[in-house]
Amino acid sequence: MGVMRVGLMGLGRGGWRIAQILGQSSWCELTAVASQKSKAIEQFAAEHPGVTTYDDFRSMIVASPLDALFVAAPPYQRVKYLPLAAERKIPVWMLSPAMRQFAEAVELMDRFEKADCPIAVSRSWGIEPAMQADSLALEQAGKFFLGRGEAMICWDDDLDWRGDSQRAGGGVLLYRAYTVVDAVVQAMGTPNQVYARMAGTSRPGGRFPYDTEDTAGLVCQFPGAGIAVVTTCWTAGPTATTLGLFGTGASILIEPQQIVVRDRTGTSVLSRRERSPNPLQPQIEGFLSELAASPRRIRATLRQHLPTMAVIQAAYLSAQTGQPESPARLFAMHNLGTPRSG
Repeated sequence: MGVMRVGLMGLGRGGWRIAQILGQSSWCELTAVASQKSKAIEQFAAEHPGVTTYDDFRSMIVASPLDALFVAAPPYQRVKYLPLAAERKIPVWMLSPAMRQFAEAVELMDRFEKADCPIAVSRSWGIEPAMQADSLALEQAGKFFLGRGEAMICWDDDLDWRGDSQRAGGGVLLYRAYTVVDAVVQAMGTPNQVYARMAGTSRPGGRFPYDTEDTAGLVCQFPGAGIAVVTTCWTAGPTATTLGLFGTGASILIEPQQIVVRDRTGTSVLSRRERSPNPLQPQIEGFLSELAASPRRIRATLRQHLPTMAVIQAAYLSAQTGQPESPARLFAMHNLGTPRSG
């Protein structure tokens, strides 16, 4: 395969970041971009006159000869159009979260697997250089028995669709803490039970009404008595996305700029690695290189994200019932066997 022709769906914050990476990649040529935001597509067309632009996602998928499609559009929009990409056997890479709900992700996965076409979701674990097993010194860490994650931001802007429970499907846990929960699942496995509490607190002045949760606390219990706790909020700062993993041999602290491995007491630094300035860059480059070499070896597939989706779905159920809930139950309901982190 020569230089791949790729398209981009969505021009929000993530879409512009993806466009920059694709424009600099030696693996591909960005030939088509679609957005439902007229100002965004006008700006992109002015800055990139050689790229065909569309104001309709369907038109781009149907009219453009694409070797791959990158998706930054929100889940409530992508769910309408990605089945068409599966029909046309266009490989897809999309930003997390995978979808709004577990069942929605399973349905989309089935469409792509029946078409024998890869679909992947963004994930730093195991792909970003500083997040690979040797860099994380997993052999020194031993078995993780405690995880402690945080995803915070004080978002003063209108949440727009993120604040609409019908379109978003969830709030801050799904859209802010997804990467933290996903890393917990990759490191510690799928919990046998999760318990969550959530709240929605109006911002001062109440300029932007919303009905999704803005604050959430999640407790995961794993086979063998391991525990992970994740707290998240998008009405409180400072902005931070961190995860501490504590093992029988060492601890790992994952921060936006670096990863630090310490001994079990936390007093001695065993290693320190800087992270990629743009974590999406190694993920996208990895996807393109794998697609060119062997599409069947794509990492971070939608199927591999199902355990994370199940944990988050179970958390939302727990917030409603007030009781611990089992992610494995969602797998059983869809005849998917035992959840396996991948």
